This record gives sequence, C-alpha cells and structure tokens, in this order.
Amino acid sequence: MSHLLWYAKNEHLSVSIYDNAAMTFYVKEHNVTWKTGHVALQEDGPVDVGHVWLRTRRTICEEYPGHFHGEKIDHQTCRFTLYGREQRPVGSFLCQFELHDAHCDMSLVAIDVTLPSLVFPPPIETESLILPKGIGAWIRDPLPERHFWVYPAHLNMRWFGGLKGEQGWLAIVTEGYTSAGVLATGLAAAPAWLTSLGSWSGKRKIRYQFVQGGYVALAKAYRAYAIEHRLHRSLAEKVQATPALHNLHGAPLLSFMQANSNYPERYLDRLLPIPAAGTQHETHLHVHITHTEVQHILQQLQKRGITHALAVLRGWIPGGYDESHPDIWPPEPALGTLEDLKQTLIHNPQWTVALHDNYQDIYQQSASWPEGVIRTQAGEHMPGGLWDGGQAYILNARAGLAYARRNWETLRDLEPRAMFIDTTLAVQLYESYEYKNWLSRLQDEGYKRDLLQFYKEQGIVLGSEKGADFGMDLIDWLENRHQRIPGISIPLWPLVFHDAAFCTRYVSPDKRDSYGAPNWLADMLWGYTLCWNFSNANSWRQYISMPASLSQVYQWHSTVGMLEMTGHRYLTQARDVEETRFSNGAYIRVNFSDHPQTIERETIPAHDYLLRIE
Repeated sequence: MSHLLWYAKNEHLSVSIYDNAAMTFYVKEHNVTWKTGHVALQEDGPVDVGHVWLRTRRTICEEYPGHFHGEKIDHQTCRFTLYGREQRPVGSFLCQFELHDAHCDMSLVAIDVTLPSLVFPPPIETESLILPKGIGAWIRDPLPERHFWVYPAHLNMRWFGGLKGEQGWLAIVTEGYTSAGVLATGLAAAPAWLTSLGSWSGKRKIRYQFVQGGYVALAKAYRAYAIEHRLHRSLAEKVQATPALHNLHGAPLLSFMQANSNYPERYLDRLLPIPAAGTQHETHLHVHITHTEVQHILQQLQKRGITHALAVLRGWIPGGYDESHPDIWPPEPALGTLEDLKQTLIHNPQWTVALHDNYQDIYQQSASWPEGVIRTQAGEHMPGGLWDGGQAYILNARAGLAYARRNWETLRDLEPRAMFIDTTLAVQLYESYEYKNWLSRLQDEGYKRDLLQFYKEQGIVLGSEKGADFGMDLIDWLENRHQRIPGISIPLWPLVFHDAAFCTRYVSPDKRDSYGAPNWLADMLWGYTLCWNFSNANSWRQYISMPASLSQVYQWHSTVGMLEMTGHRYLTQARDVEETRFSNGAYIRVNFSDHPQTIERETIPAHDYLLRIE
C-alpha cells in the first residue's frame, strides 16, 4: 500500500506524490484528474553506445520493469530508490518538486552512478500520445514495440504529451534536454534521462502542465514556451534582417545536383550494383550541371513566369557532392571557373542562390583527415554513413566550427547571399572522448548553434536539414522529410514554428504519396513551398511541363507562408479531409481521398482543396 510523500496545491493545481512514485495531478480549472502509474521501464545498460544513430527500437530482453520506493528529505525533496529484477536495488536519486502557477516542475539531482540511464517519472495514464516526431504524431492505437527516442534527432521539440478527449497534458524538458528522450510503448510514454560523458553531471528538469483544446492547445502551449525562451524568431524579423530570404516567399526552392564521383568499391561496400557509367570514366567524376548551365536554367524559368526563387548548388566542391568535406576549396574546376560560380551566385537579385556545405562529415580522402574527428569511448573514430564520398566520419562540432571559419576566408570572395549547412539540425547530439578535447552533448549543441550564429553574422540567408527547436531563432529555411500518414499525422511543427522558417520537403511535387494523393496537397495543407530537383541541363523542361495547378501552391504560400498556423482539424471520420487555419483568417481544406467530399455544404473534388482568404 502506498503512502503520500509530498503534496502541494494552489489556485490552479494540486499535486500528490506517493512513496511508490505514483503521482496524481488535479487540474481545478478543468475539473480533471491525471494519474501516473508506479512502474517505469528501465534499460539494463547504456542507451547511447556511441553510434552515429541511436537504435530507437528496444526489446524486452534489455529492459526491466522499474519499481520505486521514496522517502521525504525536506519540504520539496524526496529520495527514490529504483528496484529491478528480483527486487534488487539498482540505485537511488533525489527529486525536487515545485509547484508554479499552473505547472509542476521536477528536478532530478544526485543520481547514483550505478544507474546507466533513468526513466522517471512513470508515464501518465492517457488515451492517446502526442509526439513531436517529424510533422507530428497522434498515437491512438497502442505502439506494438518499445521505442527510445532522443531529443533533438527523433523528437524535434523538447516536449511530448497526451490527451483524454480535449483535455491534455504536456511535459517540457526545461533543463538537460540534450541528454534526454522518451521511452514509449503501448500508450505509455515517460521521460528518459542519459548520462553525460559517463556521469550524471548537469541539471535535469521537466515541467508538467495541463491544457484544454486537444493537440492544438498542446502545440500552442509549447509555442508560448519557445517564444518566452527565445527559441522562436519570426520570419518577418528574419526577412527584415536578410531581405534575400524574401525570394523564397511564394516561390519554389530549386535544388541543383552539379557533380558527384562514382567509385566501384563504394557501391560494392554497400552491396549495390555498380552503375554502368561508373565503369566508363577514368576520372570517376560525373558532371551533371555546370555553373553556366545553372544560369541558363534560371533564365529559362524566369522567361516562363518564375520571377523569384531560392536555389541551392550541391556538389560544387572538389570531386562533387560529399567528396571532400570539410576541404571545400577550390571549387570543382570541371563545373567552370571561379568567375562562372560567382556570377551564378550574384547574377540576379531576384534569385537567391545558396552553396551547400556540411560540417558534420569528413572523409578519409579529405586533406584535413583525421583532424577533429570524434573519438568514441573505445578511442575509435566515430563512423557516420556510407555516402557519395564513401565512408563518412563524424566531426567534433568544435572542429566543425573551426573549419567553417577557415573556409569562409575564401568563400566570402564569391559573395554568396545564402548557405545551406547540411545535417546541423537533423542529427542527434554527440559526445567525444578524445583526451583533452572532450565534448558533451550540451557542448555539441552549443557549437552547432555557434556554427549557425557565425553564418548569420555574415549577413546571409541560412538553411539546414529537417529542423530542431534549438536552431529556430537562427535558421531561415528548412528542407525536411515530413510525411503525411492518414489519421496519425498532425502538424505540430508548423503549429509552433510555421512563421519562424520557410519549409520545403524532399519529395517530388509531381508524384503521389504512398496513399495515392498528390504530394503537393500536403504542402498546401501545411503552408510549405515546393522543392524541385535538377539533375541535368535539360531538367527545366520537365519543370515547366508540370500541371498548372502547382502554381497555386506558390500563390497560397505567398498568402500564408510567413504567418502563424493557428489551427488544424480532421473533418471526416475517415480522417481523409483536413483543415488548417492561419493568423490572417485564411484557411484551407484538403481532400486527400479519391472521391468528392462534402463539408459544410461545400463539395471538394477528389485530391483537391478549397481555400478561403478572409
């Protein structure tokens, strides 16, 4: 039988903590009670074992049900002992509880080194889970597997929550999120905490607050937190600071793959067939689009009504895409002269042209190898992915910043108005155990922010991959992989950050998604713009042959692209018609089904939309 350990109340909330770690929250305004269980799944060993991508799927073989026993230390502090299999004590920790207005803060301190990780507090009993994964996820059917997701790689905002009808709870990691995540299975999700460089140094705090209004209210509660803590900066401010960003408003993003190198052994290393072209060129360099051809394509598009856009040049570095990072100078000569490249970057003020770069990856053929590579706990170089450049290794973010500063001394002569810094907001935070060059996840985040800040100090437009909340005050546009999954996807990301950065997706707008709907319909729903990929000098002909309806994506984006998204809802029981609303009163209803749908006496054709601008 459990006993009350700690209790506090105010005009908004009352909180009861029991000695078995079960908790009860009574929300007075809504007359709603939320309860946690008294069990939290725990990991037997370290979760982060030094791989470039943490294994998110966990198994019952490596986890155990953790039970707790607590004792009160003082008016706000309790000590909990964690018990594992066979009721054996695993370790203990202190938890400090504080009640502030309508939320409750819990701080974890003095965690025993015998704990390789810690999941606490236990999960709140809930009808559905709300997770900031990708565009956002509403989990109503129990997860069949166990998952461990970390911030910011898997969860792009430092919160998660749950719903019971329109009532909701929100857990924000206010301190220590760089070494935190969520352990989830079924409809149970709980905060999970990791060591930092093998110790429990640093602060760890989580805030629970409660709202009414469904997942939109949860997202807006986090948006308020993000604004208060300067994680959000509006596009209006960013465009004022760097006017060249405005060229992406109501316009496409144009991606040019200029060159890459093919080596047979790189395909063999991935157990892939060697392309026929790879055996026919002694140099192994494949030129797809030269600098002058990029200029020609932009001119052709302008003649056909594309008055402005943002373009990204990829593969302009020595050897082409991914071949020589971080040693990007001089540019690949097979693409043209330095003057050709400079003219491509500056030839028309209505076309903001960016250079692609990367300060996470380094390759063995790079001149700077292996300076700055992360060292794992075993002392090995941390491997990354197998990319166009072969086996990548991961740079210490401290070194990445130094390389960026070094490279800018030559890049600045090209007068670029924009840079796309790949991976920075897409990957998990890393640790390095190199002697006297240690790097914690918190430091990794700090140096990644310093990298973004460095480019903004040069007065340029800045883009990156995917997106994470820690860089949203600095980044101007994002290229992500948000996907619509019927009945699960909810636009948590744009409900928080739509007016903080332009977004586009790595999908072909003229293709259909796996459910049969045109890809561009989701872009319309979310207020995103389109991304077009150019892989040869004649690609522009394919672009101008696209359906005329795609031009309406840009028209809609010119109306709502810089505005706050204020609402979202499903309009049919099958959840195949969705609506989003924006701060100017405009709204769009999108029919993703293959048959007409009538909503409030207005019929929307199959795979089409209805919009209103008030």
